[in-house]
Amino acid sequence: MYRYFSFILFLFLLLSGKVQAQKSVSAQIFAEVIQGVAATENQPLNFGRFITGTAGGSITISPDGQRLTRGEIIAEEGNYTSGQFLMEGDAGSTFSIKLPNEKAVLTHQESGKTMYVSEWISNLPLSNVAALNEGLCLIKIGATLNVGTVYENPVGVYTGSFEITFSYN
Repeated sequence: MYRYFSFILFLFLLLSGKVQAQKSVSAQIFAEVIQGVAATENQPLNFGRFITGTAGGSITISPDGQRLTRGEIIAEEGNYTSGQFLMEGDAGSTFSIKLPNEKAVLTHQESGKTMYVSEWISNLPLSNVAALNEGLCLIKIGATLNVGTVYENPVGVYTGSFEITFSYN
């Protein structure tokens, strides 16, 4: 009887198809390619026109475009602007910027003498992280120009460049 009952149970389990040693399941995989980060300079950082004295000083441009002089610097009329960059990318994503760690050098076009730009600041929160609302964000950059004496920094035009890095978080 035991063998008969075992045989019936074996047939029942075999024919029911519900007991299996392994089972394969199909699963889905997803990936999404998003727009890469793009940044363009809309407006250069410009400290404007000024006169320096015997002791030099500094000029600071804030991200909102305000100009402040210190020391023996006399600000003159004319254009001065914060640097402005348009950041483009995936709408709703967050990004960060890395401002320069080092001083930027401005060089006199005729004499080769230099001035230095430092103390970089942006209009973003202290963390330098922001969101791309509708895929766009305007970033404004300010800094301080350190000016020497008239001998160290003769009259003329000084030019230079700086680099900032934009990246998704």
